[in-house]
Amino acid sequence: MIQMPFVKRLLLGLFAVLLLEVVAAPAVGASGPVRAKLEFPPTGTFPGVCSFDVNFAIVVNNEFTITFFDSAGNPVSGITQGRLVLTFSNASSPSHAVTLNISGPGKTTFNADGSQTIVFLGNGVVFFAGDTVLSSGRLVVLATDPLLPAQLISASGNQRSLCAMLA
Repeated sequence: MIQMPFVKRLLLGLFAVLLLEVVAAPAVGASGPVRAKLEFPPTGTFPGVCSFDVNFAIVVNNEFTITFFDSAGNPVSGITQGRLVLTFSNASSPSHAVTLNISGPGKTTFNADGSQTIVFLGNGVVFFAGDTVLSSGRLVVLATDPLLPAQLISASGNQRSLCAMLA
């Protein structure tokens, strides 16, 4: 298993999309959960997630998030599920590419202190300090801010370096 002390959440795959979509979902008070399709650019580049920049292109995006709110309209939890397939490539060597099903699913709990506990299940891509990892299994992180590295709580299953796959 790869040592992964920190997680950097980016708008990518199940992990980042889960966070950003749940946070961006409209508050609805006590009217019930909100289901929202995951919308993000069809292509893009993630700088600095490996020793090289990583390009991505969406192949299939049928994912959605269901966000649950308390009576005051604050998000309490969220579930992300559906099908998400992306092609990742080395921006310096575009022929080094891999297409991955990173459909998850995943669950987010919004903590009283403003942090979020995120449980990733199934397949996904996670940006760790110094590496980007394809994870298959259960991964739990504690995130204090959507734009800062998160803390790895636990990991089980298989983790492989996406950076090594694209090098």
